Amino acid sequence: MTQKEGDLVMKYTASLISTTALLFITACGQPSTTSLMEKGDFARWQGGWNDAAANYSEITQRHPGDWRAHYHLGQCLLELGNPQAASASLEIANAVAPENVEVCDLLAESFLASGNENKLFTFLEQLAKERQTVRAWTRFAEYSMAMSDPDTATLAINTAIAIDEGTTTKPYIVAAGFAEQLGNDDLALQRWKEAWIIDPNNTQVAQAIRGHGEVPGPTMTGAVQD
Repeated sequence: MTQKEGDLVMKYTASLISTTALLFITACGQPSTTSLMEKGDFARWQGGWNDAAANYSEITQRHPGDWRAHYHLGQCLLELGNPQAASASLEIANAVAPENVEVCDLLAESFLASGNENKLFTFLEQLAKERQTVRAWTRFAEYSMAMSDPDTATLAINTAIAIDEGTTTKPYIVAAGFAEQLGNDDLALQRWKEAWIIDPNNTQVAQAIRGHGEVPGPTMTGAVQD
């Protein structure tokens, strides 16, 4: 190796060491995303929504694909009364983790809070049709009723009941509540009885049946319609 080549190698090595040291110092001067997440979680646990949001926001700026940070940021923004910004963050979280139920639920809540009923309807309808689960159809039904669309709500909850096939009480309880809101006491009582057959120990169901003037028990008639 000539003197000139040796000088070039030394200069390159010195430059590489200097750059590495600079990166190390810069990294040491910034909190890690783990540290930021922990700070955000602690602040959120204490109800410090602004501080928590600041930490989660910094994580999303460094790692735009971190769905947990986007999800928690959405939580904070909802608590701070900014549902539009919450929706934007939660939509990213949902795009990265579409199967996460908590993300879907909070995204729906943010759409409703921001008054974006068209987007909420489309989101929940698509979710229900794609997943074909009792939960997805029940959520679609509940939000449809909240948006003053009883026809869609009734259709959705009946779909949930058809999928459920008498295994869980949730869709029957929701359907009973809808029927009561719509003034159909006969249907409401039928749904409460169907729920009682599934879970005779459910106190909410038993109280509702008593409220309709009947005593829950094996002697009830018309609990299941053929």
